[in-house]
Amino acid sequence: IISGVLPAGAKLLCTRSHSIDEVLQQMMKESDNLFAEATYYQVAASTGRRPASAKDAKMVEYDLFDKIGLSDKHYRLADGSGLSLYNYLTAEAQVMLLRYIWQEPELYVHLLRSLPIAGEDGTLKKRMIGTAAQGNVRAKTGSVTGVSALSGYLTACNGHCLCFSIINQGVKLMEEGRVFQDRVCEALCLP
Repeated sequence: IISGVLPAGAKLLCTRSHSIDEVLQQMMKESDNLFAEATYYQVAASTGRRPASAKDAKMVEYDLFDKIGLSDKHYRLADGSGLSLYNYLTAEAQVMLLRYIWQEPELYVHLLRSLPIAGEDGTLKKRMIGTAAQGNVRAKTGSVTGVSALSGYLTACNGHCLCFSIINQGVKLMEEGRVFQDRVCEALCLP
């Protein structure tokens, strides 16, 4: 790769772009960490600073935290993929973020269609099958060593949309955390 000045007679042969829904679909349904990191830096680029940095993305995050009533002194996001052990976010904070998005229809519509659906697709394709949660729970999985999480939305038997976040910390086997999360979701969906 070299950089230089574009010749005066140069012609653009093609461009390539993706909608936010296409990016979210791959990032969320399949838990693609590379897409998540790239999106994090796109958020950073929205500040107008060049080159965009993680520090710029954090400024956007902290503005959002302030907007929904979270103190940036108590929470920290170190990366866009969630793989860093220096990410500190509670289940309560995640529910507050999910509730905020639910109240913003232009955000909610994009997030909802990107979330894996229990028993149907993405990282939840093989989970909650044959239960009241199947097809009803739309949530993002997350895991790092010793931590398993599930956060998203479901519809309770009374028709109410619920935001939820379950974080199991200190699990020896990830499967144990997943089984617990599935049982909680199934209980919330039961008539």
